[in-house]
Amino acid sequence: MLLQNVNNKLLQFNGELCSFMIMNIPLISLITLFYISLAEGITLQSVFDSSGPSNDYDKYVVLEQDMIYTGGVGIYEGNVLIEGNGAIVDLEGGTGIWVYGDEIIPANLDIQYITLINGEWYGVFYGGLATGNITNCNFINNGYGVQLYDFAEIQIKNSNFVENIYYGVALVTTTPLCNVNYCNAWGNGEAPWGENCPG
Repeated sequence: MLLQNVNNKLLQFNGELCSFMIMNIPLISLITLFYISLAEGITLQSVFDSSGPSNDYDKYVVLEQDMIYTGGVGIYEGNVLIEGNGAIVDLEGGTGIWVYGDEIIPANLDIQYITLINGEWYGVFYGGLATGNITNCNFINNGYGVQLYDFAEIQIKNSNFVENIYYGVALVTTTPLCNVNYCNAWGNGEAPWGENCPG
């Protein structure tokens, strides 16, 4: 009863919407709920599709800090940067980000400051002649954190591989090239790193 009287007095102050409580729910909680519901509705694919070129990249994808995006994306041409800014991409049990290039249509993905979680098969996959750099990223609870096939060439730096089902980084066959520097891996099912492993 006391809370209702306080709310009524706040509503009467200046005659307009002055209350910071709505139905006894703090306004900040409603804003947080609205923010979270919007974040869950943003797909990585939609942000990728709406991104344009910048800084010598064909696609310069910028994610919002502390946002949660859903789903993966396929990159089969061009030079792409995903600037994560601390965002989380929940792959929701689907495939992650895949990159495939060849001699005719090359593909490069540089990815930084992003956390990729819950990918059924991988967080990021590079195949064919794809290239890329992974910097300051987290791969958590994916089948494989990063998976490489064919003649892919990537650099991984300052990244964490945590509790992935099979491997943190997996080189399927012996032909991909991968330099891993200043990275951590723990709790991965088979091993932190695997070369010529099943995939």
